Amino acid sequence: MTHHSDPLARAGNTAHEWLATIGEALGTRDRRYTYRVLRAWLHTLRDRLTVEAAAHFSAQLPELLRGTFYDGWVPSRVPVRYSDDDCVDRIAAEATVRRTDVRPAVRGVSEGMRELLSPGSLDHALAHLPKELRELFSPGPQPGWDASGGAEGGTAELRALRRKVDFLVGAVSELSRDLADRTERAAGRDPESLDAADDMLLPQQGLS
Repeated sequence: MTHHSDPLARAGNTAHEWLATIGEALGTRDRRYTYRVLRAWLHTLRDRLTVEAAAHFSAQLPELLRGTFYDGWVPSRVPVRYSDDDCVDRIAAEATVRRTDVRPAVRGVSEGMRELLSPGSLDHALAHLPKELRELFSPGPQPGWDASGGAEGGTAELRALRRKVDFLVGAVSELSRDLADRTERAAGRDPESLDAADDMLLPQQGLS
């Protein structure tokens, strides 16, 4: 099955893009670790929210991560009320990390989610938490700004632009493969036609 004919390919690509951004915020390229921490973060936040607040937050997530968010959810039992220590214990157990690593890991996920979600969405969800848990889940200072509100160089904007470029490159790749398949069927694998389809991607390669 070719990539462009896979109905789940776009959803998978988007989920991997989110994992990459969150992994960058965590300071790791280990996708398994990133996913474990993200899943624990999602489940712990989810179970502390009301059904309505959880639904509102999950609407911001990409399709595959929305499935992760709701995996094992029992709406009749939420919101679960647990202390700061209970929250740390839960995340440590589900993510299989040390308790001492939970707080920086949670902060890292929150920083990545703040960048990925619509503006204000994370703050809206965290507003439902008690003060001690809100502090645990709160991200660090906004990237690209110092304490006085001055710009440091637009790091967040640059990463957002790069993700958009990567998305466009992926879309052009799918179009190119589709064109190549059509050209192959119509022209009997004419090498010049296939090379022309591949050349569509050349201007994009310098952006990687």
